Amino acid sequence: MFPIPAAAEPLVRAIRTADVFTAPTFGRFIQLMMGLIVTMGRRTVSRALVLIQPQIDGHWSNYHRLYSSAKYSLWTLAAVLVRQVVALLPKDVVIELVADDTVDGKDGDQVWAKSAHRDAARSTHSKTAIKFGHKWLVMCVLVRLDGWERPWALPILCGMCLSPKVAAQLGRRPKTPAQLARQLLMQLMRWLPGRKFILTGDFQVVTHETIVFAQRHADRVTVVGRLRGDANFYAAPANSNRRCRGGGRAKKGRKVAAPARQIKKLNPQTRELAWYGGKRRQLRYVSQQALWYNKHVGSVTPIRWVGVLGDAEQDLEDAFFFCSDVTMDAARIIELYARRWNIEVTFEEARASLGLETTRHWCEQSVLRVTPILLGLFSAVALIWQQLPQPRKCVCWSQTPCYTKQHITFADALAAVRRELWEQSLLRHRHKTQCLTSLPRRLRQTILWHLAAAA
Repeated sequence: MFPIPAAAEPLVRAIRTADVFTAPTFGRFIQLMMGLIVTMGRRTVSRALVLIQPQIDGHWSNYHRLYSSAKYSLWTLAAVLVRQVVALLPKDVVIELVADDTVDGKDGDQVWAKSAHRDAARSTHSKTAIKFGHKWLVMCVLVRLDGWERPWALPILCGMCLSPKVAAQLGRRPKTPAQLARQLLMQLMRWLPGRKFILTGDFQVVTHETIVFAQRHADRVTVVGRLRGDANFYAAPANSNRRCRGGGRAKKGRKVAAPARQIKKLNPQTRELAWYGGKRRQLRYVSQQALWYNKHVGSVTPIRWVGVLGDAEQDLEDAFFFCSDVTMDAARIIELYARRWNIEVTFEEARASLGLETTRHWCEQSVLRVTPILLGLFSAVALIWQQLPQPRKCVCWSQTPCYTKQHITFADALAAVRRELWEQSLLRHRHKTQCLTSLPRRLRQTILWHLAAAA
């Protein structure tokens, strides 16, 4: 195996210590991951092997079997990644989680569990766009480091959402994004005992059941979500000991107006808050406590809801949010939900720079492994970049004389990591370690700049 750069050694050492792989599989896995990072375009195994061909050990088919038949657990690998990412945060802060679903488009009639899903990126209010592939629920940790303009959503866990039709064909139980989000959150609570979490998601991720779960574990979990304007609100019962028809005690009192009607009657507050796109805007908002009634299961959950008034000049429509913690400040609820926008940036950058949706795998084991590994590479690049020397971390590779940048983007971090891999590993011949340093300095820098350019 080729030498590992010093910046990548902490992550590689953590994987080696966790005994995720056997010794031969571990070497091939690290080589393939390094090849996927420096590859441009499609992230197929064959394209990655072309770049690391002088360094590979054994037959090329051994690397293809890393996805399809090699024996290792993605859960154990994910636990290593989770602890490495969380280590970037201070120990006493609440871990901010964002969860959302994305569709990994796939072609081919033989792709395992492929089905039609709504493409949120291309759909509008009047037209629903359909994409064939796999729907994944991705959970990320929001991390902000020096040089980053905004928090980055680093993927740590994900799960596949099977459609009811495909699940019935496979003999499996279908799981909604909300169910997967709760399962992933419970796993994080086991891996990180004593840590507190704030989970932010949209309509599909944060539901009544998610609120009930959060309030059951209120000492560790808080959830923030999006609310419909016609939500079913009730006041607290005047007499909590009053018996109902079914024999139980009263859960709710009189029905109150929906948030879309209340937002026009309450006195709004005006304040400059963080909004979508990392910008700050003057927002007018109202807030109240309410009991949110779920007519399907008959449950009542107390929440703090916030309504942001629309503004035609700022192209804003009325928006409604809620939190499972009724004591949380309304302004913080708005800003927490606005930070969810960072996961959409992660999805876009993973497609543009890491080749998400460009693989060709079709069997069950490969389908279940490829997308989580490619998303995990996003976090791995950020972890390696964090270990780079300060002069190499601060370089804006995508900056040009006509385009100046003040902050590091993922494309810059990826280019810096690529340069480190090329210079410290891939261009070091096994028997001639001086083949790169023997070149003239200007030529060496030009070659490395072109090799490190983002895809």
